[in-house]
Amino acid sequence: MDRRFSRRAIVTLIALAVGMLHFVTGEGYQGPYPVFVNGYMIDILLPMCMVLLLGLVQVKLVQAPVFRAAAVIVVGCVVEASQYLGYPLFGSTFDPLDVLAYAGGVMVGLFLDLSLFPRLLPRWNDTVEIVGDGAGHEGNGT
Repeated sequence: MDRRFSRRAIVTLIALAVGMLHFVTGEGYQGPYPVFVNGYMIDILLPMCMVLLLGLVQVKLVQAPVFRAAAVIVVGCVVEASQYLGYPLFGSTFDPLDVLAYAGGVMVGLFLDLSLFPRLLPRWNDTVEIVGDGAGHEGNGT
């Protein structure tokens, strides 16, 4: 199996599972830990998925862990700022703790991508063809 396929398949399955979980829990969730599940679980899992998905982009700049972390945190802060200013974007309630949840999700995503998955899946970090580095340079050494 091609390394890119297996990595892409695993990340896609994780993203689909998180999406389905969002529909299962919904706003009316009354199971265990309803405050956490309704308030913060998706705020952790969605940034985690964004970090993993950005790792699939075959551009060196976008694959950089610092870039992925910063991009996801910036998006989360924009969402929260828009809610604070009364312009609901992906939610309607401003909660400063959401930013901490986003940061936690980013850390989980980076941990999975950089530490856990490479240990469990030996080919996780095999060399991939990089289309470009974001600065106009091709990935073939030019």
